[in-house]
Amino acid sequence: MAEKENIQEVQLEKFKSEETELTVFLLNGFQMKGKIVNFDDKVVVLDIQGKENLIYKHAISTFVEAEEATGKE
Repeated sequence: MAEKENIQEVQLEKFKSEETELTVFLLNGFQMKGKIVNFDDKVVVLDIQGKENLIYKHAISTFVEAEEATGKE
C-alpha cells in the first residue's frame, strides 16, 4: 500500500522553501506575520522581523499568504 502524502507538511515545506510571507491566525484571534524557518509535527518556527517565534500547531487556526490577508494584489 502506497504511503499517503501529508498535505500539511507539503504546504509548510512550500511556504518555508519559497520564504513566503504569511499571516498566521491563532485560535485566540491573534495574528502573527512572518516567514516559516522550520517546523515539525508539533510546532512551527516563524521569523518575525528577525526574531524566531515558536508557535504550537494546536494554537494555529489558519495560514494565509500575507498579500491575501491584506487584500493586496
